[in-house]
Amino acid sequence: LNSQALNLFLKPQTPLFDPSSSTSWSSSAIKSLRSFFFNLVVLVCNQISSILLLQPRGPRLQSNLFDPSSSTSILQGCNSFNLGENLSEMSNNASVPTSASNTPIAIDDDESPLETNSDPSLLPITSRHTSAVWSDFKRKRVGDVIKAECNHCSKLLAGGSKAGTTHLKDHIKICPKRVCQDLRQTRMFGTKKNLNDKNDTMTLAPYEFHQEDGRRDLAEMIILHEYPISMVEHIGFRKYSKTLQPGFKVPSRNTTRKDIMKRYELEKENVATLLRKAKGKIALTTDMWTADNQRKGYMAVTSHFIDNTWKLQSRIIRFLYVPAPHTAEVLADALKESIQSWNLDLRLSSITVDNCSTNDAMMEILKGVFPYGSLLLRGDFFHMRCCAHILNLIVQDGLSAVVSNGVQRIRDSVVFWTASDKRVQRFEQVAKQITPECSRKLALDCKTRWNSTYEMLSIATSYKEVFVVLSARNNLYKNPPTPEDWEKVEKICEHLEVFSKTTLSFSGTNYPTANLYFPKICALRIAISGWLLSPHDYVRKMADIMLQKYNKYWASVNGLMGVATILDPRYKMALIRFYFAKIFDEHDFEIEVRRISDLLRRLVDEYGSKMGKTQGSSNQQDFDLGSSSKSNEETFMQEFAEFLQQDKDSNCGEFKDDEYAKLVGELEEGFETCDIDSGTSGLCTE
Repeated sequence: LNSQALNLFLKPQTPLFDPSSSTSWSSSAIKSLRSFFFNLVVLVCNQISSILLLQPRGPRLQSNLFDPSSSTSILQGCNSFNLGENLSEMSNNASVPTSASNTPIAIDDDESPLETNSDPSLLPITSRHTSAVWSDFKRKRVGDVIKAECNHCSKLLAGGSKAGTTHLKDHIKICPKRVCQDLRQTRMFGTKKNLNDKNDTMTLAPYEFHQEDGRRDLAEMIILHEYPISMVEHIGFRKYSKTLQPGFKVPSRNTTRKDIMKRYELEKENVATLLRKAKGKIALTTDMWTADNQRKGYMAVTSHFIDNTWKLQSRIIRFLYVPAPHTAEVLADALKESIQSWNLDLRLSSITVDNCSTNDAMMEILKGVFPYGSLLLRGDFFHMRCCAHILNLIVQDGLSAVVSNGVQRIRDSVVFWTASDKRVQRFEQVAKQITPECSRKLALDCKTRWNSTYEMLSIATSYKEVFVVLSARNNLYKNPPTPEDWEKVEKICEHLEVFSKTTLSFSGTNYPTANLYFPKICALRIAISGWLLSPHDYVRKMADIMLQKYNKYWASVNGLMGVATILDPRYKMALIRFYFAKIFDEHDFEIEVRRISDLLRRLVDEYGSKMGKTQGSSNQQDFDLGSSSKSNEETFMQEFAEFLQQDKDSNCGEFKDDEYAKLVGELEEGFETCDIDSGTSGLCTE
């Protein structure tokens, strides 16, 4: 298409079908061309009319844009446009309408409409309405009154010329349906794709303040950090809160107390829902706690259970004040009320407490309260003793019998040289000169936690030369440890290292799993028995006292731990036979192994009967206990590997060589870790 073709169309007198003319067109081509260029002319007319309509004070245009006789007819000026050259550019403008009206458009000199609408009740927003607030409102005639209608919530407000815009601005601030478009009301948020990312991805998002969220977070802060509730009335805190968020109204003390109790009730209901959904038994642990500032006793009760996704859950269900005296009857009533308030009477498996005579009497009272039929094996494991506390009693009794005076002198020395900053500085100066390789700071122990006593002694022995030098330089430092004290403490710390590692393992929340307790406890038993052969009298005396305490508490616990070990497909009955062969003589060995296997049968029978299945032990095949092979190897792990190799066909199932190699590697690490990612892991909780 070019200008010559356009002239042919715009001048019909030209002979389009002249055979001698090079520009002759067929009838179908002319028909298509006529339709196309008519639409093009309409497109240009609409574009020009849009430009004229947007002029704020343009001349009146009342002539027909398509009237050929009009002086302002658009058609008369079409040839002045180079349509051939601009055809491609104009046809690509899809936002321009392709049709136009023949009705003349009149423009008012006083008010130029900035927007139009088909609703007859709407009034134009003119150039007189200069406030930015009109971008959120429409002018509308309601009867004889002019109103301003909110674009977001459709609320009608006064919109006359004398109404002003202040009330419109106030409404925009509180409009519930307004979407934030003001950058001043947005903020940058840092987000991470995953928790391991170090860099935040910053995004600009609308910010909307909610008073309820601020009050909720304030109550949570007070709970987490144990702040006094009165802090909400402190002038400094109120000023700080106002600086962070001027719109936040700091609640009063009473309101904050109500928010805290509301959060408590919410969390209590969440825990109750979690307990109701759990289908298994629920174990409890409880202990007494004394507040330092009030000297009042409180009981804490914690529930432990496996949820429906096979994850270990622990939830505190009660923390209540128990008035003195803390007798067995008072404690039993408080614990019974806590259990019944959560409707756990028929779902209990065991209650674990510390080892003391009061707790023993309390558990005897509770054992008669709850029905035997609901308890595990009719209450045989209802009263469980804390493993970590048993270890603490064993070690404390052993230490007090042989080196109580020496431990006290070391404790007094640590207290003296950590009493002030000046003494600490003096001690560190001498330590850098005498023992520069030691960098650990002196630590005072807690008498009720033996592992802290072990840490205090192990650190102090590395600075024994420092204590000797300082005793000669400071007259106020009296009664330092004697050389005999240092000798005994060093030797005892070497023996107690195995107790320290076991205590740290028992103190974990998700580890070690039940299948690893048994080998750790048996390793302790064998270690104590080996100390009886020590050439030092005080070591033999300590071992004898520890062994008595061990046998007193671990007899019943070994059974349940042994069952958990049997359920580990790596060990089964083999590990039971291996350790019992080292601990007991030939006669007691058979009795103890039979005791563990009978306990497993009883548990399986009870579980089957409660599940509606008959699994009597009479129909069960006896466990093939086999015979234990004793080796003269130096380590338990090598001996157990040989034991498995000899006994695997009849007792341990089919094990592959690589599985044995992996098992030996784990045993050589002293059962310190459990490879939960391994396909051969037994009862590791994921």
